[in-house]
Amino acid sequence: MADGGCANCSKVLLFIFNFLFFFSGLGLLGVGVWGLVDPSIRYLLLLDLSFFNTVAIMSIVGGSLALIVSFLGCVGAMKESKCMLITFAVCQFIIFGLMLSAGIVGLVYKDRVVTEMSSSMSTIIDGTEKFEDRTTEFQNSMKSLQIIFKCCGYSSYNNWRSPGSVTSCDCSGESDTATYCDGTTPAYYRACESQFTDYLSWGVQTVAIVTICLSSIPLIGFFMALCLVNGIGKNDVGPV
Repeated sequence: MADGGCANCSKVLLFIFNFLFFFSGLGLLGVGVWGLVDPSIRYLLLLDLSFFNTVAIMSIVGGSLALIVSFLGCVGAMKESKCMLITFAVCQFIIFGLMLSAGIVGLVYKDRVVTEMSSSMSTIIDGTEKFEDRTTEFQNSMKSLQIIFKCCGYSSYNNWRSPGSVTSCDCSGESDTATYCDGTTPAYYRACESQFTDYLSWGVQTVAIVTICLSSIPLIGFFMALCLVNGIGKNDVGPV
């Protein structure tokens, strides 16, 4: 049996912790899934941006691992199993390191999305290729993004050969045409570059900050598990 006030308290807190850790894992999993299925981001990822995709997948993996480990910790505390609790503590420390690293990498390299997008669009920016020359999937992604962000083209609406014939560039239904709509074309003259990069940077930063904040939770679980292991009597350690 657990011996000592610290151990008894840790046992109760460990149950509560694993309950909260389970839902934090769900939260992290949800953030990662959002990063992959949100229409705006999903279409942006089709423009060959791998970095944000990697961060989102890391969040999904971390969230899934948190769900599994929370179950391990709950059973280990209930059975007072040193083996399970030590395994739980090690997993918690690993998760802490992975989450903290992923969050820091996301913050440090969030501006890389601008570089990747510029690289993907470099031939169009140079004027050597038009959107109509790209794949159908690429064109459909751009059209969907143009509707969402109310813009046309990447660096300019002239990225399309005939922007006036592109339905997603049509701004004839807009009331505030003086701000970003060319009434004579009629097409949005506001390019999508800043809209895309700002949104992606915000997305990466959001995922990174949430991940860093949640990384403190497994660290707390790590210390609580060690306290419980230390308090389990040497002659009555429970199942191992």
